[in-house]
Amino acid sequence: MKEMTINIAKDFGKILGGANPDISPNSGREFREEWLEKHLGHYDRIIIELDGTLGYPVDFLEETFGKVAARLGKKKFNNTFRFISRNTYATEKIDYLVAHCGKE
Repeated sequence: MKEMTINIAKDFGKILGGANPDISPNSGREFREEWLEKHLGHYDRIIIELDGTLGYPVDFLEETFGKVAARLGKKKFNNTFRFISRNTYATEKIDYLVAHCGKE
């Protein structure tokens, strides 16, 4: 199984923006396009380390993980991504977005 690890704080930014790069830097769309979608077809498992940022705006999470979950479906998303975090806030929000993505 081919795996990759992304540490959002180190690889992308400690301060995250909203959904759209037109509104704020380090946006959810930038992260989704540059990190998630770019590597999806090349790795069986993508481990996301969530610690180290100054919080997670909900629209950042929706734009990144919510959109990828809607595209892949719950089962494939959960088989592909694993999240590591000492704080449950972001992981609970991601779980909620995946559960309500509308695609099995």
